[in-house]
Formats: sequence, structure tokens, C-alpha cells
Amino acid sequence: MHIPAREDSADDAQTDPKLYFASLSQAEQDRVFTKAGAEAIRSGADPAQVVNARRGMYEAGGRRFTRTNAGRRPRLMPEQILAEARGDRAEAIRLLKLHRYLR
Repeated sequence: MHIPAREDSADDAQTDPKLYFASLSQAEQDRVFTKAGAEAIRSGADPAQVVNARRGMYEAGGRRFTRTNAGRRPRLMPEQILAEARGDRAEAIRLLKLHRYLR
């Protein structure tokens, strides 16, 4: 839905992706954004980066990458990042930053 800027208000879940995400239950977050995507967003990743990465997704050598906003280096998908972090939150956050999902 398009909302003119003059009609947009602060704290509106219709126009604030993070607020919309937070309004969902964890099960709904996992369903709408995929489990790995939702986990990345819960770790602080930008929802737009996570969602848009799916457009350019591909697999190579058994790993998942995206061409979206990849630049000159391969950019891992959130699910690949979480798999490679093996439950280590600090490593997941490091990789999310490295692959520009998190600032």
C-alpha cells in the first residue's frame, strides 16, 4: 500500500518495517520472513536487506548466496550465515555485519 508522506505518522506499522516485524509473534515472523530471515532480523539485521536478498538468491558449492547488493564479493544469504555460525551469536552478528545485513 502506498501512503503519501504527508499522511504518514511515526510509529505506524504500515510504513515502519521494524515496527511491523515487532508486531508479529515469533511464529508469524518465522512464517513471513523465513526462520533464518526472522532470526537475522531479531539479531538486528535490516528487514529490507533480508527480504531483498531473496531476489538474487543462488547456490554454489553447497552454499547459498545472493547477487542483490553483493558488490564485488560473494554475499551470503542469512540462512547460510546462521548455518555457518553454528549457534554462536557473536559469530552470526559478525557475519551479518560482514555481509551488510547489519550495521
